[in-house]
Amino acid sequence: MIKKKLKLYYRVLVYIFFNYLYGKILIPKKNHKLFEIEKINNSVFKSINSKKYNLYKIKNGRIFTDNNENVAIIKNNFVLPYVSYQQINGKLENVKKNFIVKKGTPSFVKKIKGRVFNLCQGDSGNNYFHFIFDILPKIYLLNCLIDLKKINYFYVSDPKEWQIDIFSILGISAEKLLSSRKYKHIYAKEIYAVDHPWYFKGYVQQNVKKIPKWIIFQNRKKFLKQSKNNFKNNFKNKIFLDRSNSSFNHCQIQNINDIKKLIYSKNFDITKPELLSFKKQIDLFKNSSVIIGAHGAAFSNIIFCKPGTKIIEIIPADHPNKKCERISKVLKLKYFRIKTKPDNIDKDYPFRINIDKKNLKLIKKIISP
Repeated sequence: MIKKKLKLYYRVLVYIFFNYLYGKILIPKKNHKLFEIEKINNSVFKSINSKKYNLYKIKNGRIFTDNNENVAIIKNNFVLPYVSYQQINGKLENVKKNFIVKKGTPSFVKKIKGRVFNLCQGDSGNNYFHFIFDILPKIYLLNCLIDLKKINYFYVSDPKEWQIDIFSILGISAEKLLSSRKYKHIYAKEIYAVDHPWYFKGYVQQNVKKIPKWIIFQNRKKFLKQSKNNFKNNFKNKIFLDRSNSSFNHCQIQNINDIKKLIYSKNFDITKPELLSFKKQIDLFKNSSVIIGAHGAAFSNIIFCKPGTKIIEIIPADHPNKKCERISKVLKLKYFRIKTKPDNIDKDYPFRINIDKKNLKLIKKIISP
């Protein structure tokens, strides 16, 4: 009890100190003097509702993130709508609910020389799906108006090795990646940001089905040429995606041996995509004829599949995500959704998957010649 109270008092003191140091954060009534807006008039880049995207330029601004649910872009101590991001419990909220409105910016600011492009998106920035479908498309939007070489730093979540590899393919060196884990509060003379490519309101899981076609095709255009067909000679071309080593606890198959027994009998390879390089993942999905597995980020790679590829996604009946369905429709893949009975007994392991006999029978029917 005493430790909890001491921690609470410490946090209050920290907030008071940084509010005194940097001032209270306010919500602007008008935005027109706080940033410049330039329309991205490119017919290739259209959202599913034909909304046009914008590039925002903020002079002498700050960015603060809690590296979880909130990213705030600040000018003259005003938190800026449109460019700030607050996804609370999976729902996109009004800027009024951003962490800093109540708590301020409780971290020392790091001054950055040069132009900074904001790619920070809280905790989701390191998720493979969100990186491919949120972060990379923002770079494509920026590049419509600005040469990437003119950007000095790209402000990202703490970049992993696989992300650094992908950035390098786009011509962005590791030296240009500014980690939000290392610097959660920065100041720069020029900050650039763009609209989110597809998520404009509501719950993120319900909006995945609205991923624009251009994101899928631009990613294919940028990365399919990286394929070297390394798997062509020693690859069975039917794969099961094993996510048992995933750092995310959701959608784990509880009786995985039952499905493995079936797929072994049908001459499938079992693979863990996270253990492969990005280029090998492209090869893997490009050369596959059947892909089966539990719902997860690895299915993002079906954007590299050939038309007609069978995609079999095992997913709890109460899971709302329609990512695979959307991509499959756009690319003319043969999509099958295997729904398992809802199982959310363990809060630490949501959307548990239990494959019953009916599910196995349906899967066997789909994968049989």
